[in-house]
Amino acid sequence: MSCLSNESDDGSAANMKDQVESPSADEGSSGGPGGSFSVGGGGLKKGPWTSAEDAILVDYVSKHGEGNWNAVQKYSGLSRCGKSCRLRWANHLRPNLKKGPFTPEEEQKIIELHAKMGNKWAKMATQVSLLP
Repeated sequence: MSCLSNESDDGSAANMKDQVESPSADEGSSGGPGGSFSVGGGGLKKGPWTSAEDAILVDYVSKHGEGNWNAVQKYSGLSRCGKSCRLRWANHLRPNLKKGPFTPEEEQKIIELHAKMGNKWAKMATQVSLLP
């Protein structure tokens, strides 16, 4: 019998191969990339934000300011991680957030900076103020 065979008299070689190649149930929930993670057994909420959660976050930031996003969950009652709160604020709820297309002037400035700096987008962002 060769080492590459999956068959044996009792089928144990095939079972051994399956055990070696397939991850155990515990490996999928390690908290790493692709795994789930819970804090204190209660767990954090994932998925779309509700308008009630948005209101809680806006109220918290208006009272305490931006920063220390991990404290938001602790003191506001939201079941969201600090990173999720920070991203929600920065990308959706911030009052001075500008949405929509660039004006022709903004677009021209971006084209000029790109010709001068290349793909250094973070540096370009410091050169041009696209906020209203």
